Amino acid sequence: MTDAIVFLGIQGSGKGTQAKLLAENTGFIHINIGDLLREQISLATDIGKRIANTIRGGNLVPDDLVFELIKSTLPRDCPGVIFDGFPRTMPQAEHLVDHFRLARVYYLDLAEEQALERINGRRVCDSCGTNFHILHHPPQHEDICDECGGELITRADDAPAAIKKRIKAFYEETIALKTFFEQKGLLLSIPAQNSVSEVQAAIWADVMLD
Repeated sequence: MTDAIVFLGIQGSGKGTQAKLLAENTGFIHINIGDLLREQISLATDIGKRIANTIRGGNLVPDDLVFELIKSTLPRDCPGVIFDGFPRTMPQAEHLVDHFRLARVYYLDLAEEQALERINGRRVCDSCGTNFHILHHPPQHEDICDECGGELITRADDAPAAIKKRIKAFYEETIALKTFFEQKGLLLSIPAQNSVSEVQAAIWADVMLD
């Protein structure tokens, strides 16, 4: 089985940022399910066509498609994987523990009000995918990517209506996973309102203990 680490938390809690940083320090592969799904849509693959309307509306993608996408993405010699945005439902959590050797689940705890503030300020480059925030990580020139000069846009699933659905889904389904992993002794809750470096330090201290 492949080793796995999971980041859970409400949208805007910093899962992607911390997963990427941890991947850089461990050599594990960072898999952001949302990014993979958006890539499939942009490439107009069979999977992309099947999920396009779902993800743009802020709804959760069917579990079987998520499993299919993960299986097709992981290389055979994968040293380990850090999941960001997976699992989101109980069937996905059960699939995870059945198919991976789960080392830790980091729950980034953030209040809904703070999450909404972060999401509302997010911008992404339409060309290279680099992420920005109008308050916390603004581009040098408004609406222009520092990396490639592309246009900065608001993701379709960050639109107000889609955000509302995603947060509703988080409280209805994903939050239950916290208890599921807690009961298995795998979950560590970390305050996500702290700075990126403070959250990273808390995660890395736990990794070093293992």
